[in-house]
Amino acid sequence: MGLLTLFFIQEGWAQNSTPTPDYGLSFASHEVTKDQRTSLSLTPEEPFTIKEDFEIRFDFSLKRLIDAYGYVLRIIANDSINIDLVSSPEHDDFHDLNLIIDNNPPQIHYDHQDIGLRPLQWTPVTIKFETRRKKLTVSWAGKTKTQELPFANLRTFRFFFGANDFGRFNTSDVPPMILRHIALQRVNDKTIQWDLRRHGVGQVYDNTNTYAAIAKNPTWLIDKHTTWVHAQQFTIARYPSVAFNSATGTVYATDKNHVYTYHLSDGQMHHARVRQGKPVYIDANQLLYIDATHTLVNYDLYTNVLSAYDFDHQRWQNSDTTYNLPNYWHNNKFYNSFDRSVYTFGGYGHFNYKNKFMRYDSASHAWIEVKTQGSIPPRYLGALGLTAAKDKALIFGGYGSESGKQELFPQSFYDLYTFDLKTHAIRKLWERKSEPGEEDIVFSNSLVVNEEDSCFYVLSFPKNKYENYIKLRKYSLSKPEWQVLADSIPFQFHDEHAFCDLFLSKATRQLVAVTSHKQIDQYKINLYTINYPPLSTTDVFQDTAPRIARASYYSILVFILITGTLATLAVIIFVRRKKKAPAVAVMTTATTTVAHDAARHAHESEKNIGTIYLFGGFQVFDKHGHDITGKFTMTIKELFVLILIHSVKFEKGISTTTLQEYLWPDKGDMSARNNRNVNIKKLRGLLEEIGDLTIENNHAFLQLALGKNVLCDYHIVSRILATETPLTAQTAETLLRFVKRGNLLPNIQTTWLDNFKSDISNRIIDVLLEYSQTLNATKDDRVLLEIADTIFHYDSINQEALVIKCSVLNKKGKYSLAKTWYDHFVKEYKTLYAESYPKTFDEVIS
Repeated sequence: MGLLTLFFIQEGWAQNSTPTPDYGLSFASHEVTKDQRTSLSLTPEEPFTIKEDFEIRFDFSLKRLIDAYGYVLRIIANDSINIDLVSSPEHDDFHDLNLIIDNNPPQIHYDHQDIGLRPLQWTPVTIKFETRRKKLTVSWAGKTKTQELPFANLRTFRFFFGANDFGRFNTSDVPPMILRHIALQRVNDKTIQWDLRRHGVGQVYDNTNTYAAIAKNPTWLIDKHTTWVHAQQFTIARYPSVAFNSATGTVYATDKNHVYTYHLSDGQMHHARVRQGKPVYIDANQLLYIDATHTLVNYDLYTNVLSAYDFDHQRWQNSDTTYNLPNYWHNNKFYNSFDRSVYTFGGYGHFNYKNKFMRYDSASHAWIEVKTQGSIPPRYLGALGLTAAKDKALIFGGYGSESGKQELFPQSFYDLYTFDLKTHAIRKLWERKSEPGEEDIVFSNSLVVNEEDSCFYVLSFPKNKYENYIKLRKYSLSKPEWQVLADSIPFQFHDEHAFCDLFLSKATRQLVAVTSHKQIDQYKINLYTINYPPLSTTDVFQDTAPRIARASYYSILVFILITGTLATLAVIIFVRRKKKAPAVAVMTTATTTVAHDAARHAHESEKNIGTIYLFGGFQVFDKHGHDITGKFTMTIKELFVLILIHSVKFEKGISTTTLQEYLWPDKGDMSARNNRNVNIKKLRGLLEEIGDLTIENNHAFLQLALGKNVLCDYHIVSRILATETPLTAQTAETLLRFVKRGNLLPNIQTTWLDNFKSDISNRIIDVLLEYSQTLNATKDDRVLLEIADTIFHYDSINQEALVIKCSVLNKKGKYSLAKTWYDHFVKEYKTLYAESYPKTFDEVIS
């Protein structure tokens, strides 16, 4: 994070304007293994045929100047001649940057000092080919050098940045570079330009969506505007509070004995033990960093306390350690420079919501109610932020009631007000009424105002859930319009004992999300960052169908148009379709061909070739039918199951943040990321043994793509259960084939899996019971008994299954066996519920 932060600062940012989102392709270099290094091919299928003069241009930046050997650009002419732009800064026999033609010593070269190249600074590069004059010119940061091009009749050109695997010219030597604005300009022709801003999955189109370049192992800088990065996690003691210094990018956290500081610029975490004094001993205390006075203050309204912290002497002004019950949970706070006072608004305590603005009077050492022009309905869990001029406060949303009484119709508010810091006038800007059945959401303690774009940013989360997810929202300042940005942040919300806040770091051009939740007598603090301004995935993702993108195809198309030969067109379409890779279906709950697929899979499952079983226990067979379950360690098994189950149930799969929270919660972000990458690499190797099964990384979400030759029982069962039409005999047979094996992953006991187990168990039982109502007890006795036995796997005291089992057995003349089953059920019912089963055997079989 620190490396890219420096890059952001390099370009500068006027604090009163919205910065341009950072974009470009960052190349993984020698810091990773060879198969994880980055490549970008402008000619993934066929070379460009270029008979006239042309030039290729791009913006270039090195992330570091040492350990920076590698191929910036490799051009292959006529599939036989290499023209290489090579970074070699630590080689005595070469210069820092060299143009090597057909493996001859370079005539064109540059040293870093020649062009003023510094780490993380953009410089423009142009390579111009004048093929008829047999001349080649390189311009780097405005410094131009020319040499003879010792070849004639160059007609085709391939362009590779970083690594490539093209025949004998393949290389894995990649410099630690960043590229953007790649352009190919032919004489008297339109420029083909890849800005490397919007991109697809593994490919990026030029600005006309015509020419596709292929990227392997890409890191798109723009994605840092759509994805939260887990920056830090730490645990503090009682009486927690959090504040932020926007100018330096410093997070402050306090507990009863320490003051913690985390610096976004370098990722360093420090803590100092308080030598004298104490923060306010109250669970709902608040912390505020005052930019104007460079002061950290801790306060509580109920006890009339405001205490400043002395960084030099590590002491608080407050010495009172009396604990008081909070009366202003989740109040909002800000510093008013007009009267040099700390203000608060709202809060909750003792069954009442608050709506007063309070000011701390330093002369009387007391909180005083502010007389306002206008009012805001009482609330807490709302957001507040100041405008750039610090003359107005925006107050948005929250949960409360018009009367302030918790008993009288509490509700979520979705309204926006301004409070004038000078006149204390309140003005309502807009309000949106909640829709019937709409989930109540509440907001972070702070919001971030972006007046230039007439919007503000705020964190939101459902109020009535414990296992929660925070979403970043962008709201208009002028009307009730909003959109959800970025990915989600995990959050455990326990009302008073959980807290989240949002800050803008001007120092590092990032939004910072801080969450806190109680764990016994401690609090876990998590910090997340996202580059500013935040974007949605639709802002950066290229979703376009491939087009014919090579000169040869254009030539054929012209021929077609001239001759009107439809047969030729048909041939071309056929050829292009044949060239396409085999289809891979991302796992979804699509239901159009469930019956057909289910029957086919039912037959193929007998072979156990390329098969994954989750019901009855984890078991995997490779593409040859060999059982390779033993190759899955516990971590890789859980990693695989996490990605698989989330890919089936959720459209996007599982976020890398959630994955790290589940598997490596006690590790720092860097360590967790390394563990994740290593284990995913191992998992991908095992998936290749199974068959056409791949893990796709789409905007920090991992998704499993399942090919047609791989069978997964959980995938098939989920598709069948997702159908809106009732089961047929065919789909019921397939469903029973898999689910009668037993419960979902009975040998994996982990908290995150419980909800999935419960959900699919309930759905299996409901669907099978519904289907059983359509069957005849005499004709379909075998199926009914199988349904009953299967339901007992998931619910050992299911009364409907007992009725089915005993009734069918009784009608088949097996009265004693039916009675045995009944007695067994009654005994287990008594054990679990500590009461007798209410129905007699005769009532069950009647």
